[in-house]
Amino acid sequence: MKKIAHIKSTDILIGITFVLIYFQVYWHYWLVKLLNGYVINTLLPIIFLFCLFLFRELVSHKTSFTKRRAYSVILPLIFYAFFATISIVLNAEGFGEIKSFLIYIYSPLLIFISIVRLHKFRQNDSVKSILLLLFIAGIIFSIYVAIIFSVDPQGLLAMPDIETNRGVISTTYGGAYGVGDLEAVRYSIPGISSTTYGPILVPLMFVGFYFKKYTKGKLMHFIYTVLILFLIFCVLKTVSRGPLIAMFAGITYLGWRNLLKTKEIVFIASVLVISFLTFAKLALLRLIITLAIFIPFDIPFLDAAIDITDLLKDPRVEVVPETFSQILAHPFMGMGMTNLINLQELSYGKDHNNYLSIAASFGSLTLVFYLLFLFLLFIMTQKAIKRLSWNPTSKDLGITLSAGLLALIVYLNFAPAELHFIWIWFGLTAAWLRNAEKEIYLKEGFN
Repeated sequence: MKKIAHIKSTDILIGITFVLIYFQVYWHYWLVKLLNGYVINTLLPIIFLFCLFLFRELVSHKTSFTKRRAYSVILPLIFYAFFATISIVLNAEGFGEIKSFLIYIYSPLLIFISIVRLHKFRQNDSVKSILLLLFIAGIIFSIYVAIIFSVDPQGLLAMPDIETNRGVISTTYGGAYGVGDLEAVRYSIPGISSTTYGPILVPLMFVGFYFKKYTKGKLMHFIYTVLILFLIFCVLKTVSRGPLIAMFAGITYLGWRNLLKTKEIVFIASVLVISFLTFAKLALLRLIITLAIFIPFDIPFLDAAIDITDLLKDPRVEVVPETFSQILAHPFMGMGMTNLINLQELSYGKDHNNYLSIAASFGSLTLVFYLLFLFLLFIMTQKAIKRLSWNPTSKDLGITLSAGLLALIVYLNFAPAELHFIWIWFGLTAAWLRNAEKEIYLKEGFN
């Protein structure tokens, strides 16, 4: 009886930890205000996960079936961390800066390794439980966002900043975006940016599609449909390009893998068209303006008095050639993240492309192994999905995780930094891959 209670309390703690990390709850304005300006150390939940892995894996449980190809995805991460560490030591100034950037590199890796090796995630039921928890938490936080932005969005922007032990927490990370007569206050959870809030929700939509497929009863199907549409609504209201493009990539993948039926894809496409022509016109316009930077054409919905040339001067696009020049100037060990940020602040501001940031900050070799990790994880997952034809539930779970993985790989082209919620998804995908590999081994033998 004590053992059962212990397992349940551990599962609750793991669930809370996942929510804290995935939604960056320690930065939420409401929580910081509740704690009177104190921000919980972001390393605490990560260290808890890692210590749990160490204790339960190395002390409490005997391992079996150790010959797993899934673990080969860790090898590129080792080289990624190795070259990034060398770059940090060579380019950082002082012990404090070295420590900060080592934490920046290694904390996501600790999340990934802890999830992959935790005994709890050796069963796909545990993976599904965490995904469902994140989906429910995403709905709750998004209801909170929808309410506060609907009641008084302008008043929200005027709320005072909070001085904390980790700097200033503001409600204006979403901010307002406008073109001509079109203007909107971008959705975000106060305390984190709209460019982060949007991609947090995108993989959770795919989780909704999975549970909708495997739930029973028309009422539950209807509820899941409404909740998925609500998440799509919230992503559109961020007026953020990265999450939208990531969402398109993930939905396309789900359609290709037949997790979504043709009528469901048509329905979603119809909803998006209606949304873009009504409340999400500004989001569509921002996508079109971005496309027009590369392929010149007439932009719809614009007042004739608006100077199109000014609209096409996007700092986040114009900073890309500058970042490339720094990559070419420092091809192997990079120039250091602090040096890169300081240089970019003098011109167009920090670039929002994590791939380019890695290459410019830590060197091209670091980026090569980062990309190799993503490539291996995605390709190995696809191979496992193909071989799991006899188990549609497990196969569809892999498809769901792959859709989120693909969406996040796309989003990293727009990501301002290495965000921890992405590595939770990477870890859950790798955990599923390991479990799928075991299923295949038991069914077919290890070939």
